[in-house]
Amino acid sequence: MRVTVIGGSGRTGKLVVERLIAAGHTVVATIRSVKHMAELVKLGAAVELVDLDTSEFDVIVNAMKGSDAVVFAAGSAAGENSELDRKGTLRTVRAAEKAGAKRYLSISSIGASTGLSTRSMNAEMKDYYKQKRAAGKHITGSSLDWTILEPGELTDGGGTGKVLLSQAAIDEESVPREDVAAVTVALLEEPKAIGKVFQLTRGKVAIAAALKSALA
Repeated sequence: MRVTVIGGSGRTGKLVVERLIAAGHTVVATIRSVKHMAELVKLGAAVELVDLDTSEFDVIVNAMKGSDAVVFAAGSAAGENSELDRKGTLRTVRAAEKAGAKRYLSISSIGASTGLSTRSMNAEMKDYYKQKRAAGKHITGSSLDWTILEPGELTDGGGTGKVLLSQAAIDEESVPREDVAAVTVALLEEPKAIGKVFQLTRGKVAIAAALKSALA
């Protein structure tokens, strides 16, 4: 499968690129800065320069042409305007539809689809969830074969290969980025995951078994 990874130079996106290549997929990674090009090319990915905020729409479409799937691994960082999460999703959904990249998987945030209360959050996080929920509506209302993954707080360091994966709401817990990347690839390769939203945190069940249970 040929996969375009939006945000391929990010801490999570790069791990997704690595996992996809290791699984035998062809990867196109989008980056905002040329300084990340060499490391992604070294991994074996093709690279496209795309800024979700400022790039022309056709630039985004061209990055997806010939791809079977798109993974949205981009997003606003702390202190950045969260509008990018909504706007970037909308632009990539429309671009994927135009490019004919039918499969679309978005990495979002835990509870964005399950009614997680934002009442006690600060203004920045409240807006972040507002944008994530709007982004989710763009995805679910599209013509794409979509899947949304909503992980808990992302941590660096090695993954454990064991997670809690559920279509129902679960308690907020952290999860290593390595495991998020592994679950992303597993969901992308699973046709039964199409049209579904999954919550993800660290857990005690191996990823393959956790996915099987979540789909049961």
